[in-house]
Amino acid sequence: MLQSIAKDFVKMKFEKTDGVVGVLLTGSASIGYMDVLSDIDLEIISTEDLYRKAGEKCGSEQFGGVDVWWEWITLQELENALKGWKDDVDLWVYSKSKILYDPKHKIVNLLAKYRQYPRKVWLEKLFLYWFFATASAPYDSGKAIQRNDLLSAQLYLTQAMEYYTALIFILNQSFVPYRKWRLKEFDKLAYKPENYKENMHKILTVRSWAKKEFEDKQRIANELATVLEKKLVEVGIAKEKLKNPWNFKVTYVPRT
Repeated sequence: MLQSIAKDFVKMKFEKTDGVVGVLLTGSASIGYMDVLSDIDLEIISTEDLYRKAGEKCGSEQFGGVDVWWEWITLQELENALKGWKDDVDLWVYSKSKILYDPKHKIVNLLAKYRQYPRKVWLEKLFLYWFFATASAPYDSGKAIQRNDLLSAQLYLTQAMEYYTALIFILNQSFVPYRKWRLKEFDKLAYKPENYKENMHKILTVRSWAKKEFEDKQRIANELATVLEKKLVEVGIAKEKLKNPWNFKVTYVPRT
């Protein structure tokens, strides 16, 4: 229903506007995860001239009983968000977006180039997430537990689960969903470690703030790392890089 409302809104407001190159529907409505709290999110791809005239980058209004939000971007900005394959969340958002208006096929041609990681990028990205996941846990979390700094240990363990979860998406040749829908999309993956979500609950839940509880969480993190390390070796990551990731350079921090 929201997709239909979005199409009507775009037809009324943007299709006859000079300088509008195309319109993308993003957010919950584009992937079918709508509920009573959902709104409509649009990206209006425009020429440089219209972009400058628009001034404020965002707009909103009610249409068909729904809040509609939009943001002005240029085609170059859209490509900048995708090229280099760095932002996995943006890659996921645009891979799931719906093209509502694209008279010269510029958007569909651009997005077609970013449907799946090239193998070299895929392997580099797997190592990148492994680097930051294992740095958070077991390494940093383990040090914090030894110091009896349990609050810091929990923060490290939580951060590690973000990185490990993203790593599992990438192992499945999938982009990483934004956090709102990440666990819902996780259930659809072909490969996931056994009892992963159950173990995630154990790591993220704090019952007693006793050191023994955190030592148990650290054991779960260690076991998860062992399972994922084996899988990473199978797909082609060198054992040396996995055993000693800090000996190898990474060029950016991935968005989680």
